[in-house]
Amino acid sequence: MTLFRSSRLFFLIAKELAQKYTKALLLGFISGLVLSFVFWRVAPLIRAQWFTPVDRIGIVGEATPTTLPPIVQQDISLGLTDLAADGSVIPALATSWTATDSGKTFVFTLRSDILWHNGRPMSTRDVNYNIRGVTFTPIDSQTLRADLLAPYSPFPAVVSKPLFLTGLVGLGPYHVSSVKLHGNTIKSIRLVPLENGALHAREYYFYKTEAEAILAFKLGEINKLLDLTSPADLSHWGNTSTETVDKYSRIVSLYFNTTVSMLSDRSVRQALAYAAPIRPGFERANSPISKTSWAYSKKVKEYSYDITTAKKMLGAVKESTMSAQLTIATFAPYLEDAQLIASSWTSLGIKTSVQVVSSVPPDYQVLLSAQDLAPDPDQYPFWHSTQKATNITNYNNVKIDKLLEDGRQTLDVNKRKQIYADFQRYLTEDAPAVFLYYPKSYTVTRH
Repeated sequence: MTLFRSSRLFFLIAKELAQKYTKALLLGFISGLVLSFVFWRVAPLIRAQWFTPVDRIGIVGEATPTTLPPIVQQDISLGLTDLAADGSVIPALATSWTATDSGKTFVFTLRSDILWHNGRPMSTRDVNYNIRGVTFTPIDSQTLRADLLAPYSPFPAVVSKPLFLTGLVGLGPYHVSSVKLHGNTIKSIRLVPLENGALHAREYYFYKTEAEAILAFKLGEINKLLDLTSPADLSHWGNTSTETVDKYSRIVSLYFNTTVSMLSDRSVRQALAYAAPIRPGFERANSPISKTSWAYSKKVKEYSYDITTAKKMLGAVKESTMSAQLTIATFAPYLEDAQLIASSWTSLGIKTSVQVVSSVPPDYQVLLSAQDLAPDPDQYPFWHSTQKATNITNYNNVKIDKLLEDGRQTLDVNKRKQIYADFQRYLTEDAPAVFLYYPKSYTVTRH
């Protein structure tokens, strides 16, 4: 009975309060719903911003919001296409594409389930590549036509570059949380994963030199350093590990200026190639195309170190080399390689010196440098006789010119592969350059 009276009293009081404060209670209820909804939407952002584990990664080189390194761009967004490990083109935003008009027109079909980081559906009208000589025309929201001035079979590889809207809004697994600038260059950029899961947030820091990056690692500003040319003493610095890989996207090579009288003779170039040793521990590169490329061919002339063969070949052209002197121009990272080669050539009877430079001298005789390789095997800019600005050897060969022209106009992959096999065979035989080795890349991580 007492319990009944207490319950009845509680009910009457609650009823009275509800009648008296109806508006306040209703407002409180609505406010609670709104706050719950806001918290539901904002909580993941707060968690991603402040409570997600962070990898702090150092990169050597300067970057601006429009010139981010590929590794950062690919975290944030996607291109129309993507590239497999062998450089072949695979779908990304575009599920398929066709080429017509002998490779002057490409039609891409885009996915319909992709959203920009701001929540807006991706459309063909958002494709904002600025490629000279290419006109993009949306046919509908999922169909895009690209018209080129001339046939260019590597074009699908070109559009693997990730797309962005203003403010680095992308389409990839990470969105940009913040960017710290120093003038026009980026000091650091923070990326946060779109979905909760195993992904860590990533903060990329940029340094002008390896020395600056290594110091930052020692000071604890970063816990990972990418693509070092040397790990220095970091492998012994605290609880760290070093990953060493052969960098197959870069080749260290000797380039001969073919306008120099002695070096215009193919036999002399071949002899010097045989007498060019490489340091132990590096993998020999025998071709201008990476060994990991779909277009790579093993059927090339190899120049493994053979001083006996080099002497025999020079003996046949002794008159032109009796009083010859050469200078190898090179950059500081390759000084040891240049000195090793200079010593070998001097032992052949060709007195050779080494000059350290900061840029390619226009009148060099021999240049020792590294060349970054594009994913597509097209090497028209480097070896075609018309490319005066980028054909640094001044190489002129009608057969090579024709192969390079055909290679960038042929759509059939198997036919392209044969063209580039012939290109590699003829170029290595003629030896306007000696392809020495694949350099090593070091990634150091603090645990």
